[in-house]
Amino acid sequence: PAYPPATLLKLYLYGYLHQVRSSRRLEAEAGRNLELLWLLQKLTPDFKTIADFRKNNAAAFTAVLRQFNQLCRQEQLFGGQLLAIDGTKVKAVNAADQNWTATKLEKQSVRLEARLQEYLAALDQADREEGPRPVAAPTAAQLQEKITRLRARQQEVQASLATIQREGVSEISATDPDSRAMRTKGRHVVGYNVQGVADAKHHLLVTTDVTHAASDQGQLAPQAQAAQAALEIEQADVVADGGYVKSQDIKDCQDAGLEVHLPAVQNSPSERAGQYGKADFGYEPERDVYHCPGGAELSRQRELQDKGRTLHLYAHARACASCALKKRCTNAAHRTISRWEHEERLDRMAAVVAAAPEKLARRKTIIEHCWGTLHWLLPGGFLVKGLKKVRAEVSLATLAYNLKRALAVLGLEKLLAGLAKRAAAVAPA
Repeated sequence: PAYPPATLLKLYLYGYLHQVRSSRRLEAEAGRNLELLWLLQKLTPDFKTIADFRKNNAAAFTAVLRQFNQLCRQEQLFGGQLLAIDGTKVKAVNAADQNWTATKLEKQSVRLEARLQEYLAALDQADREEGPRPVAAPTAAQLQEKITRLRARQQEVQASLATIQREGVSEISATDPDSRAMRTKGRHVVGYNVQGVADAKHHLLVTTDVTHAASDQGQLAPQAQAAQAALEIEQADVVADGGYVKSQDIKDCQDAGLEVHLPAVQNSPSERAGQYGKADFGYEPERDVYHCPGGAELSRQRELQDKGRTLHLYAHARACASCALKKRCTNAAHRTISRWEHEERLDRMAAVVAAAPEKLARRKTIIEHCWGTLHWLLPGGFLVKGLKKVRAEVSLATLAYNLKRALAVLGLEKLLAGLAKRAAAVAPA
């Protein structure tokens, strides 16, 4: 008979709580660890059974995490008022030298071709020479073997280049095809971007997700709305860092009843150069004009489409030509201000942040320590390959983290009572 899924889930949860994650180590611990002998009732599944359980039940682990979070809601561990969103990069089962962009592959192809020509020339020279050869010189057979290997590698490089062009991707990874090169804390890692939403009340993780997008931009609305659905709330405040700034995401969150708190980010070249920024230009909505620091009015001139957004452009070329502040404003012939068609949503967010700056200031204290614990639970990065199986690992690690937090807040007796109550509620009639 098959092992009960509950038994294998207990084994994995125990393993992730104690940094024992590989199937072979779990197999060994199940046969000698007294705690596991008691927990599993002396059942000892082999490593293949253990590995297959994790591989085949990615969706089930997410469902278990959802059920545990329902228990946490039942015990009022979620406040549902302030949510913090952040991401962390976790190493994949893929070495840096096994990740290639088209540029890397093209350079490698050039190097391989140069070496191939060297060996072909050496082979030709060896064929022409007569008499004994120096001891250190490779034989014709050895040269031919090296040429064969180089040609095989050249074919692999060309196949990889063809894959990049055919699939329209920026890079490929050999060991874990779903992983991507990412920058984190001043270094590069080939891995995944783990996204999470933490509740401010007890710093429990409401939801987690995994993406191979290197940037956090574009993750704000999907992650915030997933947490909103999980908590079944209509309104909340959401805080995140500047990496999540995206106009459409801010609007989508506000439309869903989520007030976004993001830091101001200097996006324009003028601001980065120390010149006047957009905030120095006052907007008059009744007349639809901007007032520049020099006192001129910039009226709407035209509109353009940018990444699916409609932008209105404001300028006053003649005023710029004679303005005494021009050098402090722009290096171009005249200054142009762009305004998104839903710019009032960004103004609304700025007002919300200004009214309650303490909420944004709490962001680090709510979620960043969650990632410290998650990295402790996943030492060395992921053990599995592929986005689906990586999500299973993250679900297990998140479940382990939330279990530790709930145990610390509730205590063992209250947590066990809550588990029993939850089990009775979901049991079939």
